[in-house]
Amino acid sequence: MIDWTHYTKIAESVARRIADEYPGIEAEDIRQQILLHVLEKRGTYENADYPDGQLRNNFRKIGVSYAGRERYAFIYHSAEYVYTSPEVRQLFERAFFQPEMWERAPTKDDGVSVAAGGIVVALWDLDRAYGALPPVDAAVIAKRYERGEALTPAETMRLSRAIDKVTRSLNNGVVRRQNEAKAHSSNNRGQTVPADFASTA
Repeated sequence: MIDWTHYTKIAESVARRIADEYPGIEAEDIRQQILLHVLEKRGTYENADYPDGQLRNNFRKIGVSYAGRERYAFIYHSAEYVYTSPEVRQLFERAFFQPEMWERAPTKDDGVSVAAGGIVVALWDLDRAYGALPPVDAAVIAKRYERGEALTPAETMRLSRAIDKVTRSLNNGVVRRQNEAKAHSSNNRGQTVPADFASTA
């Protein structure tokens, strides 16, 4: 017998983590996909009686697979771009701290973009994301990419988290603009909200 309350709690926890890794993919959609998978494989789950650790592993595989497909579809059907952490690192390393880039973009209205390693981003979008960081995060990015200094192991971990924060901020901006465009094109006709998955035993 499946304890749906327990399974739902684990699915929600796993879904939230995956949603953090895949900007633009809703945790609730991931949760529904996981529980749908359980429903489809109900007999297997009832017979196996998986421990919580195995449930989390199974749910993560299902959730990541779903989020990956959704992200690909988003990129494929959108003119917008979804950034990854390695790409954001390149932007900081090759563009953000270069004075000549800022000379080309004296005001926010200019809409000047920078490119590094084939990645293009509006300079002011990157500046806004960088400026929103806690001072210690901004400082470690500057230490590594502006001054080129070596980092301690603790600073390296902080740098990784700081880059992830900037990546999420850039991607949230992409998703926000995408949603605004969709809302505008719908001419305020309203949107259809998918029905919630009914978790019943």
